[in-house]
Amino acid sequence: MGRQLSRLKLGQSYYAIIISTVNAISLVSLAFQLSAWYMILTFPLLLLGAFGIGFYLDKYNITSEDALKSNEMINRYLNTGDIKNQEFQLLQTTLLLQALNARSREDEFDAEKELEDAYRQYLEKWDPTRTI
Repeated sequence: MGRQLSRLKLGQSYYAIIISTVNAISLVSLAFQLSAWYMILTFPLLLLGAFGIGFYLDKYNITSEDALKSNEMINRYLNTGDIKNQEFQLLQTTLLLQALNARSREDEFDAEKELEDAYRQYLEKWDPTRTI
């Protein structure tokens, strides 16, 4: 039974590696506008590299940060810090996507102003001295 669960875990980790590699290639192709042939030729190399890293981590039993985080999250409730971190990650992702969209449309994007405005709103929302 333990061996079968280990195989299932190994399969899931390799599936996660494939999905992460595809996501990374998609993001790079959006940012740098790579040709389809270039992506088709480099995908197997990147995937083999990712599998090599995954094999090394599995062979030397190096646990990933995701597994440690999931164990931690199972045994506690969500708190305000978790919500703040999640919202800040969403803020970063939103600004990155806005910048990529502006670049693809060749529009002007004032990153400094947008970042400062978004960060100021974030700080105002989570200011501990503010009274409700």
